[in-house]
Amino acid sequence: MISNQRSFTVMTCNVGNDRAAPERLIRVLRDSDADLVGIQELSDVQARAISDSLGGEYPYQSIFSGGFAGKALLSRYPILATEQLHLSTVRPDLRTMVDLGGCEVAILVAHPPPPHPHWTGLKFDEQTWRQITALVEIALNKQPAILVGDFNLVDWRSEYTYLRRAGLKDAFSEAGTKRGHTLPKRIGPWKRFLTVNRLLSGLPLVPLLRVDYIWYTEQLQCQQAWVGQDTGSDHLPVLAKMVWSPAFGV
Repeated sequence: MISNQRSFTVMTCNVGNDRAAPERLIRVLRDSDADLVGIQELSDVQARAISDSLGGEYPYQSIFSGGFAGKALLSRYPILATEQLHLSTVRPDLRTMVDLGGCEVAILVAHPPPPHPHWTGLKFDEQTWRQITALVEIALNKQPAILVGDFNLVDWRSEYTYLRRAGLKDAFSEAGTKRGHTLPKRIGPWKRFLTVNRLLSGLPLVPLLRVDYIWYTEQLQCQQAWVGQDTGSDHLPVLAKMVWSPAFGV
C-alpha cells in the first residue's frame, strides 16, 4: 500500500421525508462513522435535529431542507463551496467542494424523480433524463468527483448502463458484498391511501431493489461498500470506503 494514501468513508441516505425519526436518525449517523454523508428527502424537523445534535461529529454542514426536495451534505472535512443545482423544477440537487486534506473533491447529492409508466415500460420523463445526464457531465467535468443519492434506478436498466459507460464507477458494483438492496424497507407515505398499505406502513420489509448509489470518477478507488443500518426510512443507506492518493492522478 502506498504510504500517502488517504481513506475516507462516504454514506448516502434517503431519510424518507420525516419517516426516519430524528432520535433514531442521529444515532445511525453517529454509529456509521462516515466522513461524508449525502442526505436526500430531508425534512425541516430532521434538519434541525442534525444541526442541533451533530455539530461535533460533522462540523461542516451544507443543509437545504424541504421534504422530498431536501438535501444535505455532512462532512468532517472543510466544505469550500456549496450550491444548489436547479436541473429539475421540483428537486434541486446539491453540489459541494470538499478539501480532503490536500485533495479537492466535488460531492454531488442527487435525487431524480422516479420513472413513470409508459407503453414500453417504466421511463424517465425528458426533464428527469436531462437532469441525470447533466449530473453525470458535471461529475466528469469536476474530477475527482463523487455522485451520491437515490436515483430511482435499478442496475439492470439501460440508464444504469449509460452512467457506467459514461465513465462513472458504481461503488457497490466494484466492491460491495451481497446484493445491496435498499428499497423498500417500509411502505412509503405516498402509498397510504390504500387500505393494505395503511396497515403495513411502518412495518419493516425485506428490500428487493438497489436504487441508492455512490458513483465516483476514476481518480478514486473503492475498497469496500455495504448497506448500512435501518434509520426508520423506506430506504436503507449505502456506505463505501474510498481511497485517494497522488498515485491515482489526484
